[in-house]
Amino acid sequence: MEPLIVGDVAMGRRNTFGSGVVIVGPAVIGDDNFFGAYSVIGGPCRQAHRLGATWRRNGLVRIGSGNYFGEHSVMHAPVQDITALGDNSSVGAGSLLAHDSRVGSHVTLSVNCTVGGHGVMLDWSGLGIGSSLHPRTVMGHWSFAGMAAAVTRTVGIGELVVGNPARFLRLNYEAFVRCGLDRAGLAQLRRYFDTGHASGSALVSRVVAEFESATSRTIRNRVLRSWSDVDLEISREVARD
Repeated sequence: MEPLIVGDVAMGRRNTFGSGVVIVGPAVIGDDNFFGAYSVIGGPCRQAHRLGATWRRNGLVRIGSGNYFGEHSVMHAPVQDITALGDNSSVGAGSLLAHDSRVGSHVTLSVNCTVGGHGVMLDWSGLGIGSSLHPRTVMGHWSFAGMAAAVTRTVGIGELVVGNPARFLRLNYEAFVRCGLDRAGLAQLRRYFDTGHASGSALVSRVVAEFESATSRTIRNRVLRSWSDVDLEISREVARD
């Protein structure tokens, strides 16, 4: 069954669509993806609606290859540059990738999960059933948030977090095995956890560099805790104007 396509959409090969799928461009979609019934890709988010006529659909939705979108899953168009999903990832039924979020490859979102605007999930990370990632927050490589977790702060490489708000429980050893790390990679990763240094392994060094880059670009929304914080925020808004 063919989806309803609106706008400029570059479509790869062998993609499969359930009933009622809607894709709104501009979008670039790779090969061998599955889009479950009534999934919506590239629709405007609440912020875009508020901007009204001032919002220009210049940003791009980019989806790699081999991904799964469950029924009623949603991937919003960006407000700024891009909303992106890598390769071989799974977006469970009823889940949302909000505007400007960036989700990597081999990532798992279980059913009814939310990745907030500008949120980042790096390769091999995951959210358990009913979990949510706060806007402008990073999930490191191989990290996982347990069922119904509310992730409000950056989750480090390989960390397993649980609860509301989510807190560190232990390392996510299962992910290290599932991703196929060899003995040398595992040894280097263990040294990184022990020492905080990532020298030696090209894979681990790349992972650490990507995580540090993501956390430096993505600053979680500031929580205002006092009247002085409010005054400071107002001063910043005046300075921007």
